[in-house]
Amino acid sequence: MAKDRFTNLDLNLLRTFMVIAQEQNLRKASARLFVTQPAMSHALQRLRHHFDDELFTKTRTGLSPTPYAERLYAQLSPVMDHLARTINNHETFSPAKLDGKIRIALSPQFLATIGSQLFLQIHHAAPNLQVEVINWSKSTMVDIQQGEIAIGLNYDIPATSKELVRKTLKAGEAMVYVRKDHPYPHETIGLKEAADYPFACLIIPDRTEQRSDVERLFAQHQLTANIAFRSTSTHTVLEVVKATDMLFPCIHDLLNQEHDTFRKINVILDSNEQHYDIVAFYPYKNHNDPLTQWLTGLLADLLATSTPPTGQNEAEKEGK
Repeated sequence: MAKDRFTNLDLNLLRTFMVIAQEQNLRKASARLFVTQPAMSHALQRLRHHFDDELFTKTRTGLSPTPYAERLYAQLSPVMDHLARTINNHETFSPAKLDGKIRIALSPQFLATIGSQLFLQIHHAAPNLQVEVINWSKSTMVDIQQGEIAIGLNYDIPATSKELVRKTLKAGEAMVYVRKDHPYPHETIGLKEAADYPFACLIIPDRTEQRSDVERLFAQHQLTANIAFRSTSTHTVLEVVKATDMLFPCIHDLLNQEHDTFRKINVILDSNEQHYDIVAFYPYKNHNDPLTQWLTGLLADLLATSTPPTGQNEAEKEGK
């Protein structure tokens, strides 16, 4: 007869196991659960004794799960997620009741244009909630998957884990920004005309780190894009554009109003080339989570109606 491991199991240990499996590092796991490292080590020893398996072995960077621990984590994940939803959805969702901390990741362009407005809307509805709005980085996908980041906003990234939802919030429109007195005089520009000018591009982690969208698009038309400057900072790119004849490619209104320093030029593309979606990323397990749905709605509304603050543009203030 198989050993009954459930009857005598302290269910708190299951949550500990899940966090260790996600972090694969006792120091990080103890920080997430607000316990000391010795207490976490003791809990791991209890788990090992209960399941009669090493569960995690030491590596140079932390811990590595055993095959048994990997299977256990895969089987427990949907069960624990369902339990969390059942408990959390018991009461009607009210942002005003939220507390603790949430972290939201935005790619550089959206951090510059809607970052402060997003915080202010959240803070107005949930004044007791600590909010961190951060730049999208190389670790963002993993952090969303592990629950360190509640939701992320970026251009679409097809090569995404199956554990994450990619929810399109808005179809992007190709455009470039130039300085007000740029020599190109028209309100629209084709690729051949754009090829006459150098580009200043944003580096978007997980999407354009190795090659920009402009280079990919130009290559499809047997054209060469002159990428003269790249940066992860929207403010820095705008400063360069302000002082040169470079084009700054975007798929979302950066300034969204008449501006003294810059002007927008719409890019002429074939209909099959205009699919630059703006996407929210979050775990599948949170698809029906009220907090996730609320944050997704806020992001969608801001993308649809965002207008930079009066006076100096948000994108220009970034980094100052």
